[in-house]
Amino acid sequence: MTFRTALKIALPVLLTAMSGSAFAQSSASVTTTGSATIIQPITLTQGTGLAFGTIVRPGTGTGTVTIDPTTGARTVASGVVGLASTTSRGVYTVNGEGGSTFSIAVPATFTLAGPSASTIAVTLTPTGSTGTLSNALGTAGTASFGVGGNFSLSSTTVTGAYTGTYNVTVAYN
Repeated sequence: MTFRTALKIALPVLLTAMSGSAFAQSSASVTTTGSATIIQPITLTQGTGLAFGTIVRPGTGTGTVTIDPTTGARTVASGVVGLASTTSRGVYTVNGEGGSTFSIAVPATFTLAGPSASTIAVTLTPTGSTGTLSNALGTAGTASFGVGGNFSLSSTTVTGAYTGTYNVTVAYN
C-alpha cells in the first residue's frame, strides 16, 4: 500500500473521530406536557341500617341469625325464632364522578351492646369490596351496596334491646 492510498483511508477516519469530540453536546432539552383530571368528591349516605328484628333465643344450645347482604332476608337456625318485625340489610348510596371505581371498607365485626353489660359479636358481610359509579367521566355517577351480617345466640343470652355502631368507608381507587 502506498502512502497516498493509506492517507486516503486514514484521513477521513481521523477527521470523523476529531469532529465527533469537537461537536459533542453537553446538554439537551425537550418541551413536554403536563395534565390533570379533576373529579367530583365521593360521598356516602346510609339508606337503611342493619336490623335483625325481634328474635326469640333458643331454649337450649346455640343458634344463629343472618341478614343477607343482597336481599335483606333474615334467616334463623338451630332453635332461634324470628318474630314478625322490621328487618333490613344496611343499604348505602355512593355519589361521585361517573365511571369511577371505588373501594368499600367494612369492619369484619362489630359489637351490639345490651342490658347488664351484655354484648353480641356480629360478623358483617358487604355485597362487595369494590364498586363502579354509573355514567361516564365528566358527569355525576351513583352506585349502591348492602351490608348484612350474622351472629350466634345462646339459650343464656340476656334478653333486651341491643344496639351498636360500625363505620363504612368508600374511597376512589
